[in-house]
Amino acid sequence: MLRKERYALTIILLVALAPGFYGAVSYTSSTDFCMSCHEMQVYRQEQQASSHAKDAQGKEIGCAQCHIPGSNLFNMMTAKVYLGTKDLWSHYSGAPLPDRVAMQPIARRFTKDANCRACHKDLTKNAKNDGPISPEGDLAHQAYLGKNGQSRNGCAGCHTNMAHLPVFDQRIPKNAVFLKKLKENQP
Repeated sequence: MLRKERYALTIILLVALAPGFYGAVSYTSSTDFCMSCHEMQVYRQEQQASSHAKDAQGKEIGCAQCHIPGSNLFNMMTAKVYLGTKDLWSHYSGAPLPDRVAMQPIARRFTKDANCRACHKDLTKNAKNDGPISPEGDLAHQAYLGKNGQSRNGCAGCHTNMAHLPVFDQRIPKNAVFLKKLKENQP
């Protein structure tokens, strides 16, 4: 086969396979796919009781909006392969669920600031966008933006337990409202 023919065949194959690849990535990024495993139900219950159950327009927030980096294809696929392989291994091997204390730093690493900033554009406003943030929050956001010192923390570094509340963090007083909602929503 000539070089030009191989090149043309490669292009044709890529074009033919692209819709299937896009469909597979879209499907495996859906909340329905994530929740198809029983191990994920606790995360769904926590998320539905959290302040991140719905966005400002009242639409449900899906798993991928927070956990899959949308910045570029390489970052997205790296996260999907890493997290997906880990989750599939736990599901099919019968291995115990990962320790959530050990898992938190990994989960935060895959919660990119760009995902948070897609909804939280104005860092001077509170989460409901109806007033200013606290003076402490303003100082922290100024440092995050590099306007008042420099912060090495990303959004998930400071804003813990925004959508999930593991048992070991339920004792923290600032989580009391979240805990109350979580208990009210349990079956």
